[in-house]
Formats: sequence, C-alpha cells, structure tokens
Amino acid sequence: MEKPTQNENHNKLFIGVNLKKLRKQHKLSTEDVAKIIGKSRQGYTNYETGNREINIHDLITLSGYYNVTIDEIVDNPYSLKKELSLSFMAFKKDHVAYQETTPIEISTILDDVIVVKEDDLTFKYFWKTNTNQKGQAMLFEYQGKFYISKVYYDSKGNGYFYIDNEPYFFTKAKAEYILFKGVLMATMDKRMEIPYFF
Repeated sequence: MEKPTQNENHNKLFIGVNLKKLRKQHKLSTEDVAKIIGKSRQGYTNYETGNREINIHDLITLSGYYNVTIDEIVDNPYSLKKELSLSFMAFKKDHVAYQETTPIEISTILDDVIVVKEDDLTFKYFWKTNTNQKGQAMLFEYQGKFYISKVYYDSKGNGYFYIDNEPYFFTKAKAEYILFKGVLMATMDKRMEIPYFF
C-alpha cells in the first residue's frame, strides 16, 4: 500500500476544516451530518479529522445540502486569494416599469468591508479607512469605545461628534484618541427575517 503524499494529506485536512466550518455555520452536530450522508458519527468525523478521504457521493450530497460548490469544500481554507461572491437577479427602472438586467455580483476578494449590525433588520457597511472623510458618517474608536457619527473639526483642531443625537466635544489633545475604522458606504434595512440571509 502506497503512503499518502503530502498533497493528499493536505487535501484531506483542507476538506476537514471546510466541513467543520460549514457544519458549525448551520448549527449541526456531527451526528446530524452523519445522518444526512447515511454514515455513522465516527464515519463522518473521520472526514472532518482528515483520517479518511471523502467519497464523491458524500461530497455531492453535502455540497447540495449546504448549497455551496464542491470547490468550496475542497479548496484551501487558508488561501489569501480565495474569492467568494454572491450573485443577485437584478432589475432596473425603464420609464414606468422594471426590466430584468445583468445580475449584480458582490465579491469578497478584498477584505475591506466592515459590517455593523444595528439590530436584527438593519446592517451598516463601512469601507475600511483610517482617515476621516469630511461630511461622511464614520465608524471610529474613541477612548476604548466605538461610535458611528460624522466627525467635525475646527481650524484649531478641536471638534465634536454625536452620541445619541447629542454633541460630544473634544479638544485638539483628545483628538489623537480618535481612531477611524471605516466610512459608511451603505445601509441595508430588511423588511423581514429570512434564514441565512445576512
């Protein structure tokens, strides 16, 4: 019997890491997933630990169950070049009615977006930057706490921002404690809860 190559060992470990991540994202136990593919708990656990190579039938079953491509299960989970994308059916207004247009795709190849969950239905998206964008709402840290507000400065370097619609003033000396994290680029207000949609 031939000894597994280093690549084969890595492939099994990569698949195991991806399977464990998907299982936890869907809040499933190893027993739950084992039932989905018709294996014993130990049989499935061997896939996650890399002790056994996953067969093509189980790979197809799990990719269908999790609604991901097979590539997403077998790819290197530690690759910095990994790109995920979401594609949405899109429409545009044409005078009075709407017409279907090219799908809109959102790519995650760049790790430059910060998401703030205001509540279960409201999300704010910030583009990472450490520079204040004049007149724009910013996500920033000030003395160990995070805030979202426009930040204003006067000619002497003093300034203010808002906390719960009340102005908070700071001196030029205290301005150095403001650490900008991102500028607001979009807000999503959901109208209803849909499982696995943000």
